[in-house]
Amino acid sequence: MTGKTVARLMTNHTENPTPMPAPRADTPSWWRRSWVAFGACLVPAAVLAACSLGGDDDAATSDAVDLTADAEIAATSTPAADTTTSDTATSDTATSDTATDATTTATPTTEPDTTSVATDVHGISFAADIEPIITTSCANCHTGNGPGTQHVIMDTAGVVAKASVGIEFVTRTGFMPPWPASDESVAFEHDWSLTDDQIALLADWHEAGAPLDVAEDHVIAPASGQTVRLTDPDVAVLSQGAYDGKLGQDDEYRCLIYDPEFDGPGFVTGMDFQPQQEQVVHHAVGFLLSADDRAALEAIDATDGNGGGWTCFGFSPAPSADLIYAWAPGQAASRYPEGSGLHLDDGDFFVIQTHYHFDVEAPADQSTLALDWTPEDEGADLDRVDITVYTGPAEVPCSSDEAGPLCDRDAAIALAREKYGPGGVLADGILALCGQTPADYAGFTDGYSESSCDLRAGASGELVSVFGHEHEVGASFRMTLNPGTPEELVVLDIPDWDFDWQLNYEPTDTIVIERDDVVRLECSWDRARRDPTLEPAYIVWSDGTDDEMCFASIVTRPI
Repeated sequence: MTGKTVARLMTNHTENPTPMPAPRADTPSWWRRSWVAFGACLVPAAVLAACSLGGDDDAATSDAVDLTADAEIAATSTPAADTTTSDTATSDTATSDTATDATTTATPTTEPDTTSVATDVHGISFAADIEPIITTSCANCHTGNGPGTQHVIMDTAGVVAKASVGIEFVTRTGFMPPWPASDESVAFEHDWSLTDDQIALLADWHEAGAPLDVAEDHVIAPASGQTVRLTDPDVAVLSQGAYDGKLGQDDEYRCLIYDPEFDGPGFVTGMDFQPQQEQVVHHAVGFLLSADDRAALEAIDATDGNGGGWTCFGFSPAPSADLIYAWAPGQAASRYPEGSGLHLDDGDFFVIQTHYHFDVEAPADQSTLALDWTPEDEGADLDRVDITVYTGPAEVPCSSDEAGPLCDRDAAIALAREKYGPGGVLADGILALCGQTPADYAGFTDGYSESSCDLRAGASGELVSVFGHEHEVGASFRMTLNPGTPEELVVLDIPDWDFDWQLNYEPTDTIVIERDDVVRLECSWDRARRDPTLEPAYIVWSDGTDDEMCFASIVTRPI
């Protein structure tokens, strides 16, 4: 099995730490979620499954949202501040509120003239100027069986033209396409982000009436290599049982077994979690386990009494568990580089911890784990990838204008342990790992907090991908390799953390990591992003919706 290495502390972050990016004065996430519930799932749902809503693929065509009028409605109700969401899923047990799916769509009063013309008065050609933007940054999710087709289908030029008002709105406001990584990061594959010139071009095209110089039934297809899902997997594994939650229930973290039943060892070369009920599946985390743990987990599964799987928290559902995968809305399938793969021994199986958020009605969920597979006798030359995880402190004291019993750190930790058990509250252990104490964070009384920790890389090889994670109060994230040296490299910088878009990033250039290199993990939090209806509380590193994390992982392959 792949080895999971928790990196060790190298130096105390309090000694000349690298300053974090200044926090943005954005609209708090709770307010943005409120307007998302009102307008953004009418409009931004138009350009990707940001709210993880929708139904099955067969219903996609009839249920897709018409953006022609909806963007105008939402535009009139959007706060003046930043309109992007700042809260998404993944790597562990984090949670967030998911906006309710719109059931009705306002009827447009006007539609752009899509009469076929060579160019419009601005000299903009759909074929030469607009279509390349759509195929590179939109079509991967909004055509075929992509996740965005549950809201908006962009499979023909005519459909794209009729949605031009929505496209203009969500690109101008920065809501779509989702790409949280900044230009301070290294270059990444499949960068969906738009340049200012591209955003202006889309706006000019819409203002000109969205003219077409191709037929309205001209097919829109993703750019080469840009597909989000595994389109023809070798194996499609259903969860062992289905989970049937109820509208309005508490968020559920559900572990379900996915057994590929492979005949012997081999390599997974591609992996794609495909939720059956995306409208209630908020995010998922995947673990690889050995056959030694199968009987114990089967026993838990059989006695839970609440449908398929069992309630679970934390990073380790069993002693052999290796964290190997994370899924959030819009997350592309994981494809390991040519000539490499995740090795499975005979009898290995998967457990997917799924975070369900039932703010809409939904049938029972039995999701699928799609896999590309190479048996060991056919893949003897494949390199085994390795996954290393890193954790930094997450300490966010109450601000000076807040008061309550849970503003006491000990009380907050006691409550978290009562909810999630000792294994779900790692705050003290992570502080110790980084040579810090709670006293180092006592001065953060203005609602803003940040942490930094230097860790031994603990892995060697070529960097395949990098992943960062915080919860809803997260404000920024950064991972730096060998800080303060001539070899310093900012691998991943996310200046405006967005919980709803946590992606695996694959560097374009070759980056080599040595075992004794230093990885600096930096996170910041802003209590203004916290739901103000919650009781004031000291926020610690723990599994709950209202707790926080500072977490990262890297995937490497031998060189």
